Amino acid sequence: MNMLLYRIRIGLAAVPALVSIAGVEAGAYGPYVAYALLALLLAKAATFMPKYASLLLFVELIGFAWFAYAYGGILYLLLFSTLVAIFRTGPDKLPAVGWTALGLVLLAACLYGSADNGTMLAVAVLWIATAAILHAANDFEDKRHRFEDLYEALAASHEELDAARRRMLDYASQIERYAQSEERSRIAKDIHDDLGHRLIRVKMMSEAALHLFDADTARAKGMVEQMRDQLQDSMERMRRTVRRLAAVDERDARRYALDRLVQESADALGIEIRFEVSGSPHPLYPSLELILFNNAREAITNAVRHGQATEVAIELRFREDSVSLTVANNGALPDEPIEPGLGMRGMKERIALIGGRLEWHRGERFSVTTVLPLLGGRTPP
Repeated sequence: MNMLLYRIRIGLAAVPALVSIAGVEAGAYGPYVAYALLALLLAKAATFMPKYASLLLFVELIGFAWFAYAYGGILYLLLFSTLVAIFRTGPDKLPAVGWTALGLVLLAACLYGSADNGTMLAVAVLWIATAAILHAANDFEDKRHRFEDLYEALAASHEELDAARRRMLDYASQIERYAQSEERSRIAKDIHDDLGHRLIRVKMMSEAALHLFDADTARAKGMVEQMRDQLQDSMERMRRTVRRLAAVDERDARRYALDRLVQESADALGIEIRFEVSGSPHPLYPSLELILFNNAREAITNAVRHGQATEVAIELRFREDSVSLTVANNGALPDEPIEPGLGMRGMKERIALIGGRLEWHRGERFSVTTVLPLLGGRTPP
C-alpha cells in the first residue's frame, strides 16, 4: 500500500507539471522547469529526512499552492500529491482534519480567479473525498496489521499449547511405563519370594515323605496331603499372577478397570467388596487409571493379609481438580503410630510421580485414600 501511494504521489507531482508546460510562454520555460524540479525535490525530501517530515510537508503544501496559483492549468493537482504524502505518515484524526482543512484553503486560494464556482466546488469535493478515502485506507491498514499481530500471537499460542500437550502425553506415557515396570518387578518378586519358597518347601516335604513311607505311613500320608494343599494354593497364586501378566482381550480396552479388580479380588480372596463412584465421572488418563488400580489392589491385599478383613468398601470420588480413591476395611486396626510398610511406600512412590498424596485414617475402620490431581482441571460438561 505504501509503495502504491508513493507512486501515486510522484505521478501527481510530475504529470501536472508536464501537462501544464504547454500553457507556459516560451520565455518562462526556464523558471517553470526550475520550479517543477524544485517541486519534485520537495516531494522526495521528506523521504530522506523523516525527522522533519511535517515541516517539509507544510513547506511543500505552501510551495505547491503558490506554483499552481502562479502558472495555473492543472497544477492544483500538486496539492493532492502532498495530501497523499500527509496521509502516508498515518496522522491521528485531529491532525488529519487540520491538514485537510489547510490544504482545502490553499487549494481554494490557488484556484481563485482562474476557475469558476462550479469547478472550485468540484475540486473541493474531490479534495475532501480523497482525504476521506486515504483516512479509511489508513484505518484498514492499521486493522490489517493488528489482525496479523493477533494471528501471529494466536499461532504462537497454538504452538505452545501443542508443545505442552505433547509434553503432557509424553509425561503420562513415562509414568505409565514406570508403573508397568514397577508392576513387573513386583510380580517377579512375588514369584521368587512366595511361589519359590512354597515349591522349595514342597520339595523338602516330598523328600521327607519318601523317607517316612516305610517307617510311619500315616505321617507320610498326612505330609502328602499337606503337599497337595500347598500345590493347590500355589496353583491358585500362579493363576492370579498369570492373569496379571496376560494380554488383555482386544474387546475390552479397560485394562485397569476398578470394577474388574473388585470382581476378581472378591472371587479370589472370598471377601465382600463394595464399589461406589461419586461426583461427575469422566475418563482419566491411562497413567492415572493404572495408579488407582495398583493402589486399590495393594490396599485390598493389605486389608486381608494384615487386618484379616472380610469386608472392603471402595469409593472413587471425582472433583473438579482431582480424583480420590478411598479403600476402607473392617479388619483389625493397626497399632499407633502407623509405620508404612513396603506396600504403602510403593503406593506413595507411585502417586508422588504426578504430585498426588496418600492419606490414611484410623477410626472405626481403617481407610487409605489416594488423591491424584487432574492436569489443568476438568473441562465442565
